[in-house]
Amino acid sequence: MSKKTAARIAVRDVLIQLVELNRLFREAIESDYGLPIWIMDTESTNQHALAAGVATRLTYIEEQNKQETARLTGLVGVSAPTLTLGEELNLCRDQFKTAIADFRKLFGDSIEAIEQASDDLRDGLLGGLQVKHLHFVQCYRQLKLFPEPPRRVGFSWAASHSGTVRLTVEEAIEHFRKKYLASVAVNDDICLLEKMPAKELVVIKRILAPHLRANITWPKDIQALRQAEPTLKKQYPAQINSPLPLFIQLKPGEPLPEFNRIRPYDPTAKQERLQRSDARLVKINDNPHSRIYRYV
Repeated sequence: MSKKTAARIAVRDVLIQLVELNRLFREAIESDYGLPIWIMDTESTNQHALAAGVATRLTYIEEQNKQETARLTGLVGVSAPTLTLGEELNLCRDQFKTAIADFRKLFGDSIEAIEQASDDLRDGLLGGLQVKHLHFVQCYRQLKLFPEPPRRVGFSWAASHSGTVRLTVEEAIEHFRKKYLASVAVNDDICLLEKMPAKELVVIKRILAPHLRANITWPKDIQALRQAEPTLKKQYPAQINSPLPLFIQLKPGEPLPEFNRIRPYDPTAKQERLQRSDARLVKINDNPHSRIYRYV
């Protein structure tokens, strides 16, 4: 058996498991209809079905932009068995992401190789399973699961935000050549980088669309645990991005945590923010489409 055949089988097996766990979690959310739920800006009469559907959507829908992921902000109360299913689903999503990465490595990591691997998956394996339009980000992203309810969830918009990656000049040149389609701005950036010391650190920035954050306040006992044991801060985060609902384990009759009913993003509203710590970064290229910065 060739390496590519073995990798295809691994992807197939974990995808079948992913689809099944997705179904079980979706049905479990819908069966928890007696627990409280809040979904932002919706008139749906069945919010449990809406939350379950968006959180478990693995494929594109007809009206979905190819650059967008399905989003739905809210808080959903779930039972202990449903939370356990969610944890199993998260683990399976990680396994699927690893299987896809292992498969794609066999083709290389250039843009052309990535496209070839995608064609092989779409027209071969996924076509055979009659799943041709997987949205990989939606397949990979982790559900936000809370075995213990926070004291409060404060939703807020993060706007005018950029993602950054810090690389040496040498690494940045390789990154541009492998990950970006050729353009005047990219070619100019590469030419300028080639004139700089290979080991100098630079930063590649990309603008991120406005997105929602959940600012989480924990009860005093959990807050004390977080301060005493820093490793628990990942289990009990203070802030997370929240494109999907937060799934919170509740007992029958227990309410959702206190929260603010935030409204959809308004681009005309003034967004308050602190001065970024990377203010000492400057562009190396006057082209407005350039993405590369250096430290001063």
